[in-house]
Amino acid sequence: MNAEPPRNSPVAERQPHDKKRLLFLVTEFYYFRSHKMAVADRAAQTGFDVIVAARPDNSCPTPKTFEVRDLNWRRSGSLLGAAFQLLPELLRVRRLLRDVKPDVLHNIALKPAIIGSLAAMGTNVKVVNSINGFGFLFHDQSILAKIAQKVCGAVLRLSTRTNDARIVLQNKDDEEFVRSHLKLPERHVRLIAGSGVDTAEFTPQPEPTEGPFKFLILARLLYIKGIQIAVDAHANLRSRGHTSELVICGTHDAGNPSSIPPSLIAQWSKIPGVTFSGQVTDVRPLIAQCHTVLHPALGGEGLPKALLEAAASGRPMIASDVRGNREVVVPDETGLLVPSGSPEALAEAMDWIIGHPVERAHWAKAARARVISKFALNIILEQHSALYREFGATQA
Repeated sequence: MNAEPPRNSPVAERQPHDKKRLLFLVTEFYYFRSHKMAVADRAAQTGFDVIVAARPDNSCPTPKTFEVRDLNWRRSGSLLGAAFQLLPELLRVRRLLRDVKPDVLHNIALKPAIIGSLAAMGTNVKVVNSINGFGFLFHDQSILAKIAQKVCGAVLRLSTRTNDARIVLQNKDDEEFVRSHLKLPERHVRLIAGSGVDTAEFTPQPEPTEGPFKFLILARLLYIKGIQIAVDAHANLRSRGHTSELVICGTHDAGNPSSIPPSLIAQWSKIPGVTFSGQVTDVRPLIAQCHTVLHPALGGEGLPKALLEAAASGRPMIASDVRGNREVVVPDETGLLVPSGSPEALAEAMDWIIGHPVERAHWAKAARARVISKFALNIILEQHSALYREFGATQA
């Protein structure tokens, strides 16, 4: 099936011109809007004709600075199902490339990186593959997953040779992993620390002075995000006599192999002190209402935007000691790191932080300072612009 006609937008009505074309390939437009919209806007400002191909999302307003193409990605709840969908997806993206004729193809996340890289082979388009964490596929240890991991590594390596691809990682651990395990050439690997955060939009918030102590999780409802670990840890905490609350903000992701069944979410919602708030468009009020942000992921992280937003808002954090989390959460400086997969260790850390308000205040200030120096949006945008300049692709 061909990509659907572009939505009505000022960019879509332009006639051919001499601008360089930058095509972003991403599965979900809502994710692009949250994580890479600013990058697209900056690219348009520097002279690109920007097109984004993603699954449509009618809840998002039509962008003014770039064109959006509807690309109906298929989703599967299993690795085997995803393998069967590979060829049809590849053909759709190949047709898209023939239609758009981009100078640079920027693939966002692992699935678009693999399919986009394969589709671009045999063309002269330059490729950027942003791997925003290796997710469930590289966390899974099944035989099928290990085969898929080897295939992904081979495709990414081949892309560096055929399309001069740059591989963008979000944390130092992933950077080392692709060099040592995936054997990607060092000169093609770049480190850009996540999506950045607008520190004028996310500003320091005073701790709540009334009500119970609140912990907040901002994440999709996936097992790999450690939601079940946090629920068990909070039950442990309540059993110690605390009247704390756990608020989990995120949406069900039915097409993800790590998705938590809605029936189990409904069961957890009945646990005293546990609230599932669903997906929200603005997380700042939730952050302002909490004392500490949790991120108990089991692995597969790039650089969690939830932690960046929490840190920019002046919140101490408790996170699992996995890739990505370690970039933002520095033990005894901005928060606490605990062993992944351990409700007991998480409960201990939650118990400790409730009783140490002075440390929370110090860590809140340090967390924001760390974001401003390393992860502020303007830093990330300039790093992307520099990346495109490597291809001689910017106009400004």
